[in-house]
Amino acid sequence: MKIHTCCKKVLLFLAMIAVCCFFVGCGNTTNNLSPLEQEEGYYWYEAVFLQKDDVEAAFRTASDHFPNYEYVPDDFHVTTQFKPDPKHESLYGTAVTVHITGYTTGAVQAPEGDLISENEGFLVEVSSSDEDMQALLDSINRVWHITGSYSGAAKYTGQLDFSNAIPIDLTIEGVFGLGDTTGMVILE
Repeated sequence: MKIHTCCKKVLLFLAMIAVCCFFVGCGNTTNNLSPLEQEEGYYWYEAVFLQKDDVEAAFRTASDHFPNYEYVPDDFHVTTQFKPDPKHESLYGTAVTVHITGYTTGAVQAPEGDLISENEGFLVEVSSSDEDMQALLDSINRVWHITGSYSGAAKYTGQLDFSNAIPIDLTIEGVFGLGDTTGMVILE
């Protein structure tokens, strides 16, 4: 059986793509992580994951300049716990209501005054009709927020001064699950 020249070229092209994917990797393995975040290496977190279109629309309503900074999370979420141990797998897939109450931007500085990151984000309240999910949310003491964009690291959005935040009154729905730095999200 003879392989036509055209078919040989297509097969060669596909083989080259496969080799590139093997050595370089398919997709973005850093998932738009800043250099500061890349230094942290691999990590995982539990969060309420939100629909990207809903959150982007909310940020565009709050700011004519969204995104204000270089890095935008690949998935918008409200972090509940960083590197949780134990994980709360029985709650993955549970619906959570996220009420956006304010918007701000600002710089986060180290105690010695050095700039760590500039961030923009929403201050939010979280709740769930599921009793076990609500109990978990109630047990966590943190500034609930959604990072919109940042210059250093997304995790610093919770340290922004929300006392003069632009008031927002918007409610969106999310789903509780697990995410990591590779871009993996588990919702069940």
